[in-house]
Amino acid sequence: MNHYLEPLDSAFVLLEVPGSAMNIGAVIELEFGEVADPKIRYELIRRNIAERLHEIPVLTQRIVRAPFDLNWPILIKDRRFDLDKHVLRVAIPAPGTADQFDALISDFLSRPLVRSRPLWQLLIIEGLADGHAAIALKVHHALADGVSGAETFAGLFDISPDVRPPAIVEADESTEAVTSSLGLLIDSLRQVRKQPSLALTSVRSWAGRLYEIARALWRVAVRRGRKQSTPGQPSMFEAKRTSLNGAPGIEKQYHRLRLPLADVKRAAKARGVTVTDFVMATASGALGRLLADRGETLKKDLIAVVPINIRGDGASSELGNRLSGMLVALHTDIADAEARLKAIAKDSAMTVGFQREDGARVLHSIPRVLGPTLLSIGGRIISAFGLFDRLPPIANVLVSSVPGPPIPLWLSGHRVASAAPVGPLFASLSLNITVLGIGDSLEFGLLGCAERMPDLATLRDYVREEAESLISSTPL
Repeated sequence: MNHYLEPLDSAFVLLEVPGSAMNIGAVIELEFGEVADPKIRYELIRRNIAERLHEIPVLTQRIVRAPFDLNWPILIKDRRFDLDKHVLRVAIPAPGTADQFDALISDFLSRPLVRSRPLWQLLIIEGLADGHAAIALKVHHALADGVSGAETFAGLFDISPDVRPPAIVEADESTEAVTSSLGLLIDSLRQVRKQPSLALTSVRSWAGRLYEIARALWRVAVRRGRKQSTPGQPSMFEAKRTSLNGAPGIEKQYHRLRLPLADVKRAAKARGVTVTDFVMATASGALGRLLADRGETLKKDLIAVVPINIRGDGASSELGNRLSGMLVALHTDIADAEARLKAIAKDSAMTVGFQREDGARVLHSIPRVLGPTLLSIGGRIISAFGLFDRLPPIANVLVSSVPGPPIPLWLSGHRVASAAPVGPLFASLSLNITVLGIGDSLEFGLLGCAERMPDLATLRDYVREEAESLISSTPL
């Protein structure tokens, strides 16, 4: 059955430019279990995925765009779907160190997904020095956000070492109205001809959303004018450009970090803050040290954009994007880690409700108002003129927290030992720090533009040191 992408989901496709591959994913280590033979393990995992494809239809659907992007993209079943194009197997040369593993993942994340196929890929990795195997998954952001992606792709996993049988395949008697790019345009024109009132409804809806955007932007402008009375609420384009900002290049760097989740929760609870506040404070301290290493003096505080899930209860498995976001001052100018953490927590508590409402309104309304054609043209103009290297940045860094599974998971009989998240780079944001709580660990995934973040491993080490300092100073 054909399925039109929502405008926000479509924007991730239409605005995508070289270097800003809008992919999310995870890097997951697996214990060997009873299967030690790499070939047998690969066949088990591949068969498990093949048998469950029908449970997650989006895995066999590709995106089709209309000529000149005159309509929103659509998802259709890929009649030439080949699982071997999506599930690949590689091995790390001996000795299989952590640095070798991260280099392999960096290369995997640098490679764009093929647009004529379903937009996901899974890499099965052998040869890790610690006796683990691993998988790396990337999926286009148009299909899912971090919450829905984690919930839906969890269908490939089991909650015990026993591999559950796949769900019964139901007969698909639906017919596809669209099978090609030209067909998408013809189908759109046919709908308008059958229901001319659709055009009037669209105009009314467009006008209403335009009003909502103007109202939200007006509120942003008013807040900027009153920033002395609301110092904890950064506004759009208030961030100052740093060496962290600029259009990300195609080549990426990726590094992971793992902290004991119980220790992080204890440190956060003892200070009356959230785990997200803790993460932002450690990132802030680490970024301040990194910029100092680069000989860069901050003229103004760093600002982070923090995605917020706006799904209702029970809607976490719905694919697509249900996101808002808020801008948070990182208080990098505060040298004392304790004071910095308290300042971040205070600002977050004060602004989250207000920014969640405005962020959701603007983020979801702008694509609908602009429409697919203008979004597509806008993406090309931005890329051609390098505007993200010139325009004021929305923020300096993206920091995201994704809820992990509350129970242990297995893949084809192999226990999941760890899972580090992968977030996207876009606009002028060349650094993404995403965290995921899973099992006993808080997993950090740091993705950066290789050109702008050659010292990403140093930043990872600084994040660890900042976090361990806060944890060690927590009263028992």
